[in-house]
Amino acid sequence: MPKEQEGILVTIVVASVFFVLVGIFFLILIFFFLRRQRKYKMEKEEMKNRFEQTLLKTQLEIQEHTFNYISQEIHDNIGQILSLVRINLNVLAENLPDVHFEKTDELLGKVIRDLRTLSHNLNSNRLQEIGIVEGLKSLLQQLEKTGKFSTEFHASNNSLSFVNNDNSLILYRMVQEVLNNIIKHAHANKIVIDVEPKGPQCHLLKISDNGRGFDTSKLQENKTGIGLQNIFTRAKMINSVVNIKSSEQEGTTIIFEINNQPILK
Repeated sequence: MPKEQEGILVTIVVASVFFVLVGIFFLILIFFFLRRQRKYKMEKEEMKNRFEQTLLKTQLEIQEHTFNYISQEIHDNIGQILSLVRINLNVLAENLPDVHFEKTDELLGKVIRDLRTLSHNLNSNRLQEIGIVEGLKSLLQQLEKTGKFSTEFHASNNSLSFVNNDNSLILYRMVQEVLNNIIKHAHANKIVIDVEPKGPQCHLLKISDNGRGFDTSKLQENKTGIGLQNIFTRAKMINSVVNIKSSEQEGTTIIFEINNQPILK
């Protein structure tokens, strides 16, 4: 082979190797750029999520502080005033035997009991004292006393024992919101709460009613009320998954999947 041809062949080989190396270099450069971009995007998303969680936690703390203040005011001031009114009414009834105050006394007694129940429901310290299971049971007992609902509660004593106080309170408020929705919209007369283990560190909390139900396709269309929005927002705070099963005239079941890996600690 002539030397001139050998030189051309060597030049072609060297050029080919050079372009291959350049191509590999650019591929590596693009790989690291995309990797860096993906990492930056993940960090940005994580920062956004942390900011949202911090904001939600702050809002919850302000809300609970307000609830506790209102609870204390109801207990210390309004409740005591009504009790004094009731005492004075009984004294008046003794001095005016011809006037019948029985119905008024009965209504005052009901108001005092209802305010005491409201005070307990608003006070987060009471929930910490009795625990989440007893707290949920108490909510159903209060509905049962109205005479408008029959209720059932199924849970073992150690159910949800892995949930800390902060997340127990959030879960309690979520259940309250569900029960409020049932009272306002479901036209139900039976409510059942079941707490059952899905694993050693995961429980399912199911709230079922026999009401009129609704079209769940509205959930995908973001046609939800403030109540359901609050439920989804709070569920996100405790890393809980929410599933809603419902159809018109066949009742509704809302399922919370409670894990032992909460966002709030």
